Amino acid sequence: MKADLHIHSEHSFDALNSVDSIIKDAIKKGIDVIAIADHNEVLGAISALKSNEIETISAIEIDCFFNNEIIHVLGYGIDLNNPIFIDIKQNYINEFQRIGEERIKVINKYYNCDLNVEKIKSITRIGRPYTSVEITKILLKDIVNEQLEIYQTGIKSDGPLEKFYWDNLSLNKWGYVEMNLPRHIDIIKLIHQSGGVAICAHPKATIRNEIDLVQQLIDDNIDGFEVYSNYHQEIDRQFYYDICLENNLLMTMGSDFHGSTKPNITLGQYGSDIECSQLVNNLKAKMDYYRSCLGKVCE
Repeated sequence: MKADLHIHSEHSFDALNSVDSIIKDAIKKGIDVIAIADHNEVLGAISALKSNEIETISAIEIDCFFNNEIIHVLGYGIDLNNPIFIDIKQNYINEFQRIGEERIKVINKYYNCDLNVEKIKSITRIGRPYTSVEITKILLKDIVNEQLEIYQTGIKSDGPLEKFYWDNLSLNKWGYVEMNLPRHIDIIKLIHQSGGVAICAHPKATIRNEIDLVQQLIDDNIDGFEVYSNYHQEIDRQFYYDICLENNLLMTMGSDFHGSTKPNITLGQYGSDIECSQLVNNLKAKMDYYRSCLGKVCE
């Protein structure tokens, strides 16, 4: 069995591919099971579940604060009709609207430039606030600055939007503008209470391999870690493989596919060619457990 359980569709703020095109591509690549895990959004997962062409697991990826870090928690097997996910989506949209102008001001000051806000708005999808994606696209297209050359024509030009974000706009970087996000412990509980399994996405990118942070997540009832990820080198995969094995936690796999926004990542690519039937079955068993707990106290 081949599975990709971390895919973003056009319903994510930073991805463009339709659910239908993702399903067709997955079938072409011989992928047996997929999960559309959009950022704080379930519409992609709802659309995917309507398909009878490929096995699909319901999913979402939720941004949340974990101490002084921002982590992404994947929820698998969740009840997609739970209205709490509408609230999560609306909070995320509200935050993008609130911080947009501030983020542009910070970038203008840092690069001594004057970004064209109307141009940024013109490439933003109708009905959505502009985000770091649209801002960065215009920045890299219009602004001449030697600090930007590495993303425009240099070694990071293969995935400039993603790499610019992690280098400059993420938490604790010069361009970060604080967002009001939920706490990780509340999101883990919410996912469980919605009949879902909580997995820490690409942990190397957020909590690195810091054992104290890993242990805190375990103590706070995380169900597992995304061991096989494009963000992970072999040493990272082995680290989280051992953590999951020692603590009887779930291991998942996902490409974090975003289409052209992350052009160096392809569907079904997660850094391992393992036969993952057992890992997927373990995930499904845990999903069944939490569904059986709906309406009960069951951790």
